[in-house]
Amino acid sequence: MLKILRNKRGQSATEYMLIIAIVVLGLVAAASALLPKFKSGVDTLGDNVIKTLETTYENQTPGG
Repeated sequence: MLKILRNKRGQSATEYMLIIAIVVLGLVAAASALLPKFKSGVDTLGDNVIKTLETTYENQTPGG
């Protein structure tokens, strides 16, 4: 039983797992906080591309 309690390898592996879990939780929290702004930017970019393509198409048509 004392050998198990003195085993440092298992303890350090557990500590690394906890650190990784905290980092992952931080990344998920940051992503969820930034996601609405990112989505809004992508939507705006898409709208701008559509408007540019429509304007270019209208300028190239003979009747437009």
